[in-house]
Amino acid sequence: MVDTVLRSCAYVPKGGVGKTTSTAHIAVSAANDHGLDVLLIDLAGTQNDLATQFGLADDVVDPDAPISAIFGENWDFIRENIDNVFDRMVFETDEGPDLIPADSGLGAEDNNLANVPREDRYTRLESFIESEVAPRYDLVLLDLPGKEDNITINGLFAAENVVAPLRPGEFERKQLENLQTELESIRADEDHDARPQLQLVFATMVDQTTNLADEFTDSLEEEYSEIAGTSVSESANIGNEQASGQTLFALDDDELYNTGQRARDAYRQLTTDLLERLEAR
Repeated sequence: MVDTVLRSCAYVPKGGVGKTTSTAHIAVSAANDHGLDVLLIDLAGTQNDLATQFGLADDVVDPDAPISAIFGENWDFIRENIDNVFDRMVFETDEGPDLIPADSGLGAEDNNLANVPREDRYTRLESFIESEVAPRYDLVLLDLPGKEDNITINGLFAAENVVAPLRPGEFERKQLENLQTELESIRADEDHDARPQLQLVFATMVDQTTNLADEFTDSLEEEYSEIAGTSVSESANIGNEQASGQTLFALDDDELYNTGQRARDAYRQLTTDLLERLEAR
């Protein structure tokens, strides 16, 4: 166990680009290929896609200790007066990482944060990670909403390292530009010293038979050469295994299509690249 936890979040200001899938697969690879104690925190909403990915959707419907509580005014009281509150937040997966699921209170807490002074509004998740997560885990991965709100900015402040999966398309490239502008704005905020950086950009759901995919991945590699990562192939295996409550890493080679094997290999390489960059910061 390390004294300071490595932190990253998956974020692009758009849904449906593969953030949750990428977060789950990177977490499993980090745990099993690199031997890290990994915690996933789902802040992306009440659909609880990460819990579904790991077959835990029914278990997390009414969490005993919801993650939304850390954003509220009563969190310090809760932490000091409820035994093992952090442990009660965490669910074990069958594939290595632990998970803190999303809950229905996140939307209300996002609204309530608007009434908190700016100097305190965006630091609550960071304080939670420093006090509760860092002593227990080597790596924390945050799955953020596909929109800019108070919960998202808390995540960007806390993680400081951003992973941006993108589906091939001009609109998605524009969202990447918007993300860079957003990160620059946060870094320029004189009320805080957060310095979130884009650490890894890669294409997901890539149909390698199309010219659009080739052009998109080539342009990413050209424009973001220092942080561009391996593209992830589109594969029916990914959706099928999500429905079964597991990642591609849960399957043997002979259970995967060729596209599934390429996608799994890509996530392995992306994990290695990300960890090397986090450890170098």
